[in-house]
Amino acid sequence: MSTGPEKPRHIDARINQISTDDLLKAFGSPADDLAGLRAFVGSRMQRPAWPLPDSSDGVLEAAAPLLDGVDVTGLGKGRSQLYGFHYLGWLKPGVDAWLLTGDDRYLRAFERHLDEWVERRDSVTGEWPGLDVIWYSLGTWARCRNLLPTLEVLTPSSLSDRVWGRLVATLVGGARWAYDEHDVFRHGNWQLVCATELLHISAVLPSLVESAAWAERARERIEEHLVLDIYPDGGHYERSPGYHGMVLSALQTAARIDPAVAGHPRFAAMHTWLRELVSSGGWIPHLQDSGIVWPAELLSRGSSVQDRPLPLATVLPESGYTILRGDELRAVINHGPHIEHELESHSHRAVLDLVLDGWGEPLLWEAGGPPSYDDPGYLSWYQSGRGHNAVRVNDLELSTDRRVSVDPLVDTGPVAVFSGRHHGNGLEQARTIAMVREEPAYVVVTDKADGQHTFRAMWHALHPWRQVGPLTYDAGSPGLLLIEAGDPAETTVETSEGVARHPIVESRTAEYGPLYSLSLERSSGNFTTVLIPHRDVTPDVAVTRVDGDLVITQGSTTDRIGASSWSRSINGQLSWATGWQVRELPGLVRSTDQINVLVEGSRYVVTCSGRCGLWVRASGELHLNNIVIDAEVDDGWAHLTLPYAGAWTVDGGMARG
Repeated sequence: MSTGPEKPRHIDARINQISTDDLLKAFGSPADDLAGLRAFVGSRMQRPAWPLPDSSDGVLEAAAPLLDGVDVTGLGKGRSQLYGFHYLGWLKPGVDAWLLTGDDRYLRAFERHLDEWVERRDSVTGEWPGLDVIWYSLGTWARCRNLLPTLEVLTPSSLSDRVWGRLVATLVGGARWAYDEHDVFRHGNWQLVCATELLHISAVLPSLVESAAWAERARERIEEHLVLDIYPDGGHYERSPGYHGMVLSALQTAARIDPAVAGHPRFAAMHTWLRELVSSGGWIPHLQDSGIVWPAELLSRGSSVQDRPLPLATVLPESGYTILRGDELRAVINHGPHIEHELESHSHRAVLDLVLDGWGEPLLWEAGGPPSYDDPGYLSWYQSGRGHNAVRVNDLELSTDRRVSVDPLVDTGPVAVFSGRHHGNGLEQARTIAMVREEPAYVVVTDKADGQHTFRAMWHALHPWRQVGPLTYDAGSPGLLLIEAGDPAETTVETSEGVARHPIVESRTAEYGPLYSLSLERSSGNFTTVLIPHRDVTPDVAVTRVDGDLVITQGSTTDRIGASSWSRSINGQLSWATGWQVRELPGLVRSTDQINVLVEGSRYVVTCSGRCGLWVRASGELHLNNIVIDAEVDDGWAHLTLPYAGAWTVDGGMARG
């Protein structure tokens, strides 16, 4: 029985001690020695899916340590980093630098280090129980991904036959291990990426006796993962943009080999999923242990989806993300499940949390993924709820059983409203996130929970929070003005500093820097938080309560926000009003059933779930979906019937200021 995340140990001499005779037999004994085998393989080898790129960026810098010497055991790297070291990504730059410069010092350094690595690799022991450092799924996948493209250029090079044979034997041994390991489906990124490289090596080295069997097994696993491990909305099972990108890149390798992968609808959906999450700055937030993802190259390989315009709101139901968009402002809301993993879950201990961005920059941010899973703050900061924009209860971490439920998204045009609830803290917590898109655009977050506990609303930005009024704080430029509409006397405010990646648009990189936290604590779980983005000067905003409604005034614009309605007046004149799941907007519209409605001037846009009676303020001729109707008018109200479920437009009414 396995004591680790993979099958019981199945490492034998045919995997890690492949002799010259064994290697010759692996190719059907086409020659008597390594030199002859090398010539045979070179004449029959197919091009890798992604040949080594012609690039000079950072190559010499990356290869420089090889000239001085590297400890090929990787000892002292840390529990998780030790495994990553043996992916041999540090070795590949030696080949890149040799191709770039023609300097044989780099080729000799590659040769020396690979030779020593083969000699010493199986003496290294990792700290993960039941998981070999060298022969495990990510190790065999990543080494093949790093080394297989080098085989194309090293086979005709002056690399010694002995080390060339060791390079090929490493690839063959890894493929054999992967073939034995992945005989049945299991969830997660490990098996999927491993299967793609099993297919890859079978295509590049078709003269290997085992290639056909490898390809058959790889195709079986890939097809299963496209059905069971990729959600219908295109997201990867683990919900992490970083791991999604890793998996998609691997599938793009498979797609260059197998047309069935390229034509699979889930493969196309994975590209669309990335596009949905890209900010105007070209990056994707670092959600669920992810780094910041720059998907331009990945998306360029899926160019068939490039030019489709994005909707104003997107719900990714299986992945558990909702994206609300305005002209500049964008919100990404997390409402997905906690997902298991081969070792440790990449799901963060937060739900109904959100991030905001505008003008290509983060405005409301989160801790994101760590620099390494060995980081001492991995669980206490990066994965913790305290590093996310959410309400914590009694400073406890969210349970894995979140019991999240989300209402259908409401989108009336000027306003989009997300509502959900969860029980991950042992009680029901509800959150509504409403975005008004028209300038001045902003977001209102309403949190509700019953009972007396220590509730702590956490908010994070890349700039320090500066108090500018009672429960009013500003962070940065571009930045965010945050106004909490509660009672200052019942609220304890604290600020602190953590760390998170900052996207750098000019270089498409990300560097760690400060993340500034604002904590609002009270014994009640009810918070109303107004988040107002600004590019330059902090806006002058007043937030009050009138008859239970929230009233927000910026300059000449006044918004009145009820539990299920929003209206905007400019210079005292009504500009528009909207309601969702309402029967009435006072003075404007009434109905016999719940409707979503937008009123702009003399136009009413109404969505109903069935046949419905409607009264609108009117004078003169009425049109229903551009058809003149004879409506009964009484005391300035026109009565008409919406005959069935759907969206309807009524023109000719008279909205009152």
